[in-house]
Amino acid sequence: MSGPFPFGRQMMAVEELLGAVPTMEGLGQAFFPAKVADNFDPGADMKQVLYHFYHTAEGRRIVEWLADLTVRAPYPHVGSSKEAVVIAAAKHEARAAVGLVLMRAIAEGEELYKQSKGATT
Repeated sequence: MSGPFPFGRQMMAVEELLGAVPTMEGLGQAFFPAKVADNFDPGADMKQVLYHFYHTAEGRRIVEWLADLTVRAPYPHVGSSKEAVVIAAAKHEARAAVGLVLMRAIAEGEELYKQSKGATT
């Protein structure tokens, strides 16, 4: 089983998510109007660690699981009241934003790693 719902991984492969996530600045808008912490960007070293971790068997399994819980999670079934819909939407957006931050960090870690490989060769 690939996650909490059928066919999720086939519909939203992590590789596709890594290529489609917005920039760190753009992700900050997902948390608007809440103030974003100063350390929202994990830094170059953490991005490269996440990139290399993702390319291990264990890391891949963990990132796939986190994607299932966040960016690939289905939109929740809600009641018919406007308030229920608004609350469910806010929860879903917040959960997805966490996953997108992780995917963006991995994608930027790959870019940093490739730049460092190019600089040393």
